[in-house]
Amino acid sequence: MRLSSFLFAFTAFLACSSCSNSMAPMSDTTLFKHTNKLINSSSPYLQQHAHNPVDWMAWGDEAFEKAEKEGKLVFISVGYSACHWCHVMEHETFENEEAADYINEHFVSIKVDREERPDVDAVYMNAVQLMTGRGGWPLNCVALPDGRPVFGGTYFPRTTFIERLQSIVNIKDNNIQKLEQYAAQLSEGVASTDLLIAPIEGLAKDAAGFVWSKSERNKFGAEIDAKVDNWRRSWDRDKGLSKGAPKFPIPTNLDFLLHYGTVRNDKDALAQVKLTLDNMARGGIYDQAGGGFARYSTDTDWKIPHFEKMLYDNAQLLTTYSNAFRVFSEQRYKDVALGIIDFINQELDDPSGGFRSALDADSDGVEGKYYVWDEDVLALALKPEDLKIALTAYDINGKSYWEHDNSVLMSWESDEDLAEAVGLSSQEFRDRLNIINKVLSNYRDGKNALGETSHVPRIKPGLDDKVLISWTALTVSGLCDAYRTFGNEEHLNRAAKALDFILKRARKADGSLFHVYHEKDGARINAFLEDYAFTIAACIDMYESTFNPKWLIEARELTLISFDKFYDTKTGVFWYTSNEEKELFAKKQENDDSVIPSSNSTMADNLFRLGRYDSKFNWIERSDRMLLSAWENSNNIRRSTNWAQVLLKRTLPFYEVAISEGIPEKLNNTRRKIDLKYYPQIILAGGVDLPGQPEFLKGKYPSSNADKLSTRFFICQEGSCKLPVESLIEVNNLLKVGH
Repeated sequence: MRLSSFLFAFTAFLACSSCSNSMAPMSDTTLFKHTNKLINSSSPYLQQHAHNPVDWMAWGDEAFEKAEKEGKLVFISVGYSACHWCHVMEHETFENEEAADYINEHFVSIKVDREERPDVDAVYMNAVQLMTGRGGWPLNCVALPDGRPVFGGTYFPRTTFIERLQSIVNIKDNNIQKLEQYAAQLSEGVASTDLLIAPIEGLAKDAAGFVWSKSERNKFGAEIDAKVDNWRRSWDRDKGLSKGAPKFPIPTNLDFLLHYGTVRNDKDALAQVKLTLDNMARGGIYDQAGGGFARYSTDTDWKIPHFEKMLYDNAQLLTTYSNAFRVFSEQRYKDVALGIIDFINQELDDPSGGFRSALDADSDGVEGKYYVWDEDVLALALKPEDLKIALTAYDINGKSYWEHDNSVLMSWESDEDLAEAVGLSSQEFRDRLNIINKVLSNYRDGKNALGETSHVPRIKPGLDDKVLISWTALTVSGLCDAYRTFGNEEHLNRAAKALDFILKRARKADGSLFHVYHEKDGARINAFLEDYAFTIAACIDMYESTFNPKWLIEARELTLISFDKFYDTKTGVFWYTSNEEKELFAKKQENDDSVIPSSNSTMADNLFRLGRYDSKFNWIERSDRMLLSAWENSNNIRRSTNWAQVLLKRTLPFYEVAISEGIPEKLNNTRRKIDLKYYPQIILAGGVDLPGQPEFLKGKYPSSNADKLSTRFFICQEGSCKLPVESLIEVNNLLKVGH
């Protein structure tokens, strides 16, 4: 029997098995009658379960050794603090004493914060997807004492869940060989899924290792075009993104289309990006009052979001809207980018210098309660003349109506049409609406229009206050892009503070990184590949924003550590977990570009960029090996758009741009002028001759007084530099943007 057939047949058997003693519902118990071992954890998600009657343990050897000793199966439940359905299942099942009694009798139970242990989440999620064809959170698995899964799913109603557990226990007691057989086949399936083995032989290139042959570049360029053309068929030409609901923005998808549309001069792709960003910016998915995006919209209109707000979404969308502003010069994109920064600074700033992880969807036990408005409350918060504008701008009680007399803040028409409706110019309307939004943000936090405490604030959504190194690094990159677009030094300073935190407080003496930080117990859990990949990318971005070579030195050092701890010379790809870690039941790579770029596609881009900076042809070769293997195994471009951006850099002209300028203030101003335009096919360098500067800067520093008084641009491509030019017009012509 094929593996997939066996897995589905076994899962179907469990789903259909009846239980003679299925449990009847009973009322929930009080929260603090029980305390389990999660009480010592700093994870907000694990703390939420510390008073469940289920005898939860944290992930670790102790739990599996206990299961082995007592002859029990292991129940593994994975979630995160902002997960709405995780809260629902906790309330229905894990707080229920009768359900807990059954679970405690037959299982050793482990609660996992997926954000603290993305490696654990990945392997068990993969198993559940093989078993059921779908995934999500809460993620619930039953495993043998050695960790190999035999059953899994996502949310279950309590009665259904206990029935499934009873079926598993019955099989364990009467036919353990069946579970062993199933576990072996499932583990084999998980280990082989999404596994890349990169070819040892690369493409035909020139002697320096830079240039692919023309035929190869044309071949892969045509493949990208064909995949984009196939993708176009599913584009929603009215609301943006792809057709259907939910509307789940994947920033790497938007970043790729912006990149592709720019370098291919594809006006249709650029129009789809703009349509999507416009609708997101006007929609309920964006917190019009406080800034920042929720995870996704549950409908096709971007109206009602799943209200949780994650750092990683906002960090990436900060990059997307900043770069889109450079392309489209749309004022709303600047407002949204700055709104994201305000949200991150006000809600997710951590005293350590890093950034906290998320805000819950729920407040006061109700999803979205913090964010919605009724007309009476708006009348209390706003002056009459501003109330009129708000009611019109957000169509309160009209299209924006949700439920229980509440509406979301959402604009359904363009600023120009709304301005005309209230008798204002477009600029006057935007200025007034920005003031109104600030007043509403203050009001829900118990303050008047002046920011003074005036009334009882709304209960805020729960905060997940752990600091994840990978997500903080993503935010550094987003702040760098905002700085390069808008020129606000505060954004650069905050990025530098966060990167300093990573490199000093989340780092070991040997230079390796940790994955998570919390003020309660400091930095802990050895870093995963994503932590290195995003931190290296952040260091490169900081260099391009400052021309301070210390950031490139850090990027190189972390890359060498990544090779040492994660790289597999046989497959030519990085593993997700370090070779120093105890292996799970299956070892995994991370190659799928999803809500965040995959760690391997990010490493491929890092190796390419650093290779071009330093003429490290072996790093470019390793990037190529990973890229070719991933692209060959990619059937859906929407799940490989970060890989596709690397492929664009390899198939189209890519440039190293050096600014030779002897006066630091002038150098910064010159860099700012280049950054006014979106150049996705360049790396940028400059500054004085200091240790750590890129290899390709050699010979390009100002060497005379005359050089120091002039600005020269060196445009280098594939190991060869053109004669220097002295005007930005010439730079733009040489870079061939849009062709």
